[in-house]
Amino acid sequence: MSSVSVKPFTLVSLGMMALLLAGCNSENVKTADAENTQVYTAKFAHSNNTTATVMKLPTQASKDVTLLDRVVWSAEKQKGKMYRFGGESPKTGFDCSGLTSYAFEQGAGVSLPRTAADQYNAAVKVSKQEASKGDLVFFKTGGKRISHVGIYLGEDKFVHAPRTGKAITTDKLEGYWADKLAGFGRIPGACKPAYS
Repeated sequence: MSSVSVKPFTLVSLGMMALLLAGCNSENVKTADAENTQVYTAKFAHSNNTTATVMKLPTQASKDVTLLDRVVWSAEKQKGKMYRFGGESPKTGFDCSGLTSYAFEQGAGVSLPRTAADQYNAAVKVSKQEASKGDLVFFKTGGKRISHVGIYLGEDKFVHAPRTGKAITTDKLEGYWADKLAGFGRIPGACKPAYS
C-alpha cells in the first residue's frame, strides 16, 4: 500500500476520533446556549497544515438525579401490580413493606427491614413540613401500631401497595389516609446524588 492511499484513511480516522473525543465530556455542560458552544481544532499528524474544526454543541440542562428519584421511579414502575401479602418482587406482587424494601434496594442499594413497623423504627423521623420526595410515610391502619407504609412523592401524594384486592397505586393524604397518618421517616444512606 502506498503512502498516498494511507493518508486519506489516516485523515478520516483521525477526524472520526476528534469527533468522538469532542463529545466525551458532555456531563459538565449545563445549557444549550450558542455562546457556550465549544470548538476544538485538531491538527493531523503526517500532514502539511491540515486541520479540522469540530464543534461540540452543549447538552440541555438536566436535573440532577438522586438515589431517592430512583427509589420513587422503582416504586412507581410497579403501579398496577396487585397486592400480595408477603410479596416482595415484581413476579409475585408486593405488600406495602415489600414494595418499599424493593424500591430502596433497586433505587438506592439500601436494605430496609421487612415490616412497616421495623422500617418506622429504622427511619429518621421528619415532620410533614420537612417531608420530601422519597421519604417513607407511615400509617396506623389498625390500632396503635405502625401497620402500613408508602413512599412519599411530595404534594401530599404517596405510592403504596394498599391491601388485598387492590393494585399498587398513588393516593393523596386526605380522608382515610390523613386520619391514619402516623408520620414520615427518612432513610439514612439514600439521601445523596445518584452519581456520587
